[in-house]
Amino acid sequence: MTKKYKRWYDKNEITARCINLLGELEDPLKRQVSTWLMNEIIEKPPYKDMLPKEIESMVHSEQRRRRWYDFDEVCRIYVELVRHAPEKLQKKICVQSITYMEDLIEQRKELLNSQSK
Repeated sequence: MTKKYKRWYDKNEITARCINLLGELEDPLKRQVSTWLMNEIIEKPPYKDMLPKEIESMVHSEQRRRRWYDFDEVCRIYVELVRHAPEKLQKKICVQSITYMEDLIEQRKELLNSQSK
């Protein structure tokens, strides 16, 4: 029996962890993380060989805004780049993204702790 998934990213545990972690961040942090990660992704194949119009078309192919990441263009671009990446690249991007987000969260905790003392 084939397992049915509600969301596209639930098919892979690492991808689900990445997207869920991004979704849990505060909005300004989501945008900061998405911007940095999106720039990392665009610099690598297959995206570095695509024209900006191709990426824009991919991202705007669905106009309805129903998911949390649809309401911020930068988050939406990042998530759609991950979504359309080949499986091997998707896993690599998500591992890098999780590491980046966890490091950033830890740095913010340390900063808040040092400010509260």
